[in-house]
Amino acid sequence: MKSIKGPMKLRTKINGLILLNLLFVLILFIVTLSIIMVQREYGETGANALSVAETVAGLPEVVQAFKEPDPSSIIQPIAENIRMKTGAQFIVVSNMKLIRYSHPDPLKIGRHMVGDDDKKVLLGHGSITQATGTLGLSIRGKYPIFDQQHHQIGIVSVGFLIQDIWKKLTSLILEIISIGAIALIVGLIGAFLLSGHIKKQIFNLEPHEIAFLTQQQAAILESIREGIIAVDTNGMITTFNREAKSMLPEELGEPIGKAVTSILPSSRLKEVINEGTSHYDQQMIVGNTLVVVNRIPVKLGGKVIGAVASFRDKMHLDQLDQRLADIGQYVDTLRSQRHEFMNKLHLISGLIQMKEYELVRELIEDVHSEQQNVLEFFLTRVRDPAIVGVLIGKMHRAKELGIQLTITDGSSVPELCPHRETVLTLLGNAIENAMEAIKTLDKQLHPVTTITVHIKEEPERLYIEVSDTGPGIDPELGEQMFEDGKTTKGEGRGFGLALVSRLVSRLDGSIFMISSPEGATLQVSLPRMEG
Repeated sequence: MKSIKGPMKLRTKINGLILLNLLFVLILFIVTLSIIMVQREYGETGANALSVAETVAGLPEVVQAFKEPDPSSIIQPIAENIRMKTGAQFIVVSNMKLIRYSHPDPLKIGRHMVGDDDKKVLLGHGSITQATGTLGLSIRGKYPIFDQQHHQIGIVSVGFLIQDIWKKLTSLILEIISIGAIALIVGLIGAFLLSGHIKKQIFNLEPHEIAFLTQQQAAILESIREGIIAVDTNGMITTFNREAKSMLPEELGEPIGKAVTSILPSSRLKEVINEGTSHYDQQMIVGNTLVVVNRIPVKLGGKVIGAVASFRDKMHLDQLDQRLADIGQYVDTLRSQRHEFMNKLHLISGLIQMKEYELVRELIEDVHSEQQNVLEFFLTRVRDPAIVGVLIGKMHRAKELGIQLTITDGSSVPELCPHRETVLTLLGNAIENAMEAIKTLDKQLHPVTTITVHIKEEPERLYIEVSDTGPGIDPELGEQMFEDGKTTKGEGRGFGLALVSRLVSRLDGSIFMISSPEGATLQVSLPRMEG
């Protein structure tokens, strides 16, 4: 069974790439340097050969020897002495017929020169050539010999064997290759350390694993129901998922790359980065939505490199809490109604036994009238089921707290209330704030406390008014009561009125708060027609 090879590891790729780069650079360097050295060595050797030839040709002893019957007897010792001192392979002196007067091999004196590279020098010019002679391929420097009358009488040929030059060059090139090999080993060690450092920086993940995690993270961010915002140390947004975008106005455009303070001035993410502390389950307003937010610093190696905020629409969370609370409240209500009903049954039973039939009739009529009045009021005056649900729920809640919650007789709401979601949010926050304010009162000094709700629909406007007999708004807040987090109730509070104010402003409505030590009244006016 054939094994399936996986993709090449990142570390292998890095090491292989660096090895290939080093080999390419070293080979290019060694070849270039070798060519330069060969050219320079050939040039220097040729120039040296020509210089020696010129020196020998200018010796008076050599010129004078051409007049002697046996020139070689004088020229041969001189040539061999100079050859030994200069390291030349040969110094050959000949006449114009190219008959040798000197040669490293005395047996070849008197014979004709070989190489066929004497044309230029026979014309009286020095030359540097390469030719194969009796000793092998050599670089030759040739220079003419002139007498006192400047007549050419012979030539001098000085040669260095190519093989001797290459012996010297080979030694130098081997030294360069050795240095290159050391550089290659050092480079490989550096590549190994670099690839290890890179792998450590990316948590030993391979590129395909990083790509998978990136795609997986993007899918997770877009699938969850929480808004996610991530910023770097400079407070610039690096991640902003679809749920977060849905809570912001479209005119803000693409948030990625922008400063978080320009998108969410109250995000407090810069504070998280600077302090390195986490914030959990805190309230904040995003756009026109009240959310519950968690802010967490992102750390790498103990150093804060950014921060992440996740938030969820508080209304959704409240709906879940309310459903659980409604179940408990429903059970408590049933229990309370059971006791109340049993008490009334016992009372009726006792009155019947006492034959007080008139009182029994009046009691039954009172109970029936009370329930009938409530039903008739909501059926005729407040016909929107969502609004009815909120008001009845708050009435039960107020009754438990010993607070009288009443709806004015002049109230009227159609079956489909204009701006229903805004009205529900407004009523819920306003009544809850009123109940919290009343709870701070001393029951002995204020035995009777009330909350009054007035909702009136007119042809062009919808008026909502919620008043209470509580202690009123703290004068220190003033106009700041409609700002995010401005409250005297403690940290994490003070977003209800701010949210209501934003929702009302978005609908081009108006909102006012009238407060005194005897109570507070919230007045809201909304346009009748949808935006």
